[in-house]
Amino acid sequence: MKHYLLIVTLCICSMGQLMAQNILGKVVDEENNPLPYVSVILQSVQDSSYVGGVATNTEGLFALPAKANREYVLIVSYIGYQTINKICKAGDVGSIILKEDVMMLKEISVVASRTQHDANGYTVNLRSSGIVKGKQSSDALAFLPGVTNEDGNYKINGLPVSEIYIDGVKLSSANELKNLPADMIDKVSVKYLAGSNQNAAMTGGTIEISLKQPPKGGYYGALTGGLTFYPSYGFSNENLGGIMYYRHKNLSIYDNLSLNFNQPEETAEQIIWDQTSNLRTEIDEETRYKGHTINNRLSLTQQINEKNTIGGSYYISTNKLNTFSNTIGRDVNAIQSIIDSKNSYLDQEATLKYTSILSKRGTTLEIIGDYFNRQSDSKSDYSYSDNTYSVSGDKSSLNMYKFSMDLTDPRSQKLVWKYGVSVQYISSDYTPMINTIENSNRFQTSQIATRTSGLTPLAYVSAMGQIWKIRYSAGLNVQLNKIQYETLDNNSKSSDIQWGINPIVQLMMPLDKKGNHALMLNYKRTLDDIPYAAISSTIRWSDPYNYTVGNPNLKSPTADMVIAGVSLFRNIVNLTAVYAHSKDVIYWETMQSPTASDVFYTTPVNLRAENMYGVGAEINWSPVKPWTMKLSGRLEIHPEDLTLGGIYYGETRLRQYYVMYNTFSFKHGWGGMLNLMFEPTYKTYDRTYHMVYNVGGQIYKNMCKDKLQLTLTFNALGDRRKYDRYTNGSKITYNYTTPVQNIGLSLIWRFSGGKSVSVNTVENGSQNYKEIKDIR
Repeated sequence: MKHYLLIVTLCICSMGQLMAQNILGKVVDEENNPLPYVSVILQSVQDSSYVGGVATNTEGLFALPAKANREYVLIVSYIGYQTINKICKAGDVGSIILKEDVMMLKEISVVASRTQHDANGYTVNLRSSGIVKGKQSSDALAFLPGVTNEDGNYKINGLPVSEIYIDGVKLSSANELKNLPADMIDKVSVKYLAGSNQNAAMTGGTIEISLKQPPKGGYYGALTGGLTFYPSYGFSNENLGGIMYYRHKNLSIYDNLSLNFNQPEETAEQIIWDQTSNLRTEIDEETRYKGHTINNRLSLTQQINEKNTIGGSYYISTNKLNTFSNTIGRDVNAIQSIIDSKNSYLDQEATLKYTSILSKRGTTLEIIGDYFNRQSDSKSDYSYSDNTYSVSGDKSSLNMYKFSMDLTDPRSQKLVWKYGVSVQYISSDYTPMINTIENSNRFQTSQIATRTSGLTPLAYVSAMGQIWKIRYSAGLNVQLNKIQYETLDNNSKSSDIQWGINPIVQLMMPLDKKGNHALMLNYKRTLDDIPYAAISSTIRWSDPYNYTVGNPNLKSPTADMVIAGVSLFRNIVNLTAVYAHSKDVIYWETMQSPTASDVFYTTPVNLRAENMYGVGAEINWSPVKPWTMKLSGRLEIHPEDLTLGGIYYGETRLRQYYVMYNTFSFKHGWGGMLNLMFEPTYKTYDRTYHMVYNVGGQIYKNMCKDKLQLTLTFNALGDRRKYDRYTNGSKITYNYTTPVQNIGLSLIWRFSGGKSVSVNTVENGSQNYKEIKDIR
């Protein structure tokens, strides 16, 4: 028995010694908030030789292997903060507080010099950066390496951004960024690809924004207002908004409210050319919009204690839009048509999240429940000539429920495991107006009430760490898409099941000791969401000659993607290459109506397979002190090999995109921005998209100790979109002719105050609903 006790005692002592042979700690700022991605290096006291190095995790925790009873120099550094040198031994060194390096923040203005890479992407410190001055967050994000804003849609390395977060709160709409002054941002993490813990439909990456702690604690915020004048028709885009971030003890409150009033006017021309008979129909179209939207995001976070946090978020958006479209042909006996539509939408999302830290090494449990609801009500009056008319209306309702549970387990600083499960259920109902009036072959509407439901369970496992110099993140998820489509009139049902095992691997290797250059390689397999919006049988008329209708037989697209890239001189120069092989891609095919030869419609179809090759180059540079610029270009190669509408397409298509962003920051509160975009003509299957370009920017002046900002925005030059569609021997050309010139004025008042407090934030909002629609 004594032998057994001796053995157990020795084992316990050995385990204790092994556990002690690590240097553990946590890095925080002056307000005790954890700092992720901080560089922690261990050196020998005797000869300053390199022993090891890591980056802190999202909770600011780190662990480094060390030998017992030996002294080391711990070097903790982060861009924008003063470096800490600390003598230590194996064990827990506690919290290490980093203070802001005020002089450094004032001197550094180029974003490229503020970045830190990891396997998933990079994190950039934007405190006192020149790119945030005088801008809203929606404009500043486009200056980040690899990020572009194309027609209001953000992309990373040419792939659409899947999700955007502010302090862990997922945005339901990127429009929330227009109400957030960019100088309130602390740092931004850009992930090149969504992780295995997220829905496999997430093709592109994510943008995670962390806001500054309130100056001197307590609260901060801004009030905004503005309007835009278009010489072609007058005023539009009037907006009012307010944002506030308040902290009291362990409670955090974030609120983002905006009101927008829009009354734009659009002019266009359309040419329908029957190439067989050489008959041309030329049409002029004028559309007037009048509507308003109200959006509000309220998030609350309560830190129960050091290890447990609960948070909630509620988002509501109302949108009422009236559209009046007048179309008339150019012939002598041309027939006039009118579409008068009234639409209202209501979006609501409620999220509850609980976070618990289960161990000293940072093992974390997250439980999220999320509910999203969208209600829409539409009514349209159609008239064509003097004696034909139609009236249609419909209501639709969509409900989404999601539950997820995630466990993050850092086994060491060089290995972190993550496991989780989630399940999402969606139900969508479409109900047409019963007393629909219809006496024309045009403006036919759907009379079929339908219900679509889907179930998407997911399980995943992932690991992140470092082997030699290579930082890696790898994982896979198993996802199932089960969909059921039902016509409620005759109870006819159809269902389909798709599932897949979807791996993801991301690698990053520094090419030098200082981390100025880095190489990345990413691979991901995706399984797209069930395409609910494109399955619906709803018919939507854009004018008397064109409408869209869904396709109940669609499948969810899948894709394999590889992204390779190199970052030089701390992101001053970035080169990327992308390859994607997709199956069942959704494409909107143009078809001729069976009831009227001059009426055409588009419907979504699954393409057999598609390949895409892309290369991109980017320069982030500050030629002189007040000027920072970003120049980027992208070339995509799309080989075609399929038959669509009885026509074989076998050519290789090229698509190019070029953009130049410029920001200027002068003395006495003056500054500005000048952006240029150019996209040459490109073709894809039965469509041709003609060249577009745009030149616009802003001039701002900060006053009252930077609390008040007056901004003048402008759009000086540009050419709107023009595109051609081909089907059954006919060519349909649509050209937006409204001039792009406009000038806007906005006013921002910033406020702050209160006592210094400390609280953590939690992620809220996990739903992902994506509309799939044709370009009109």
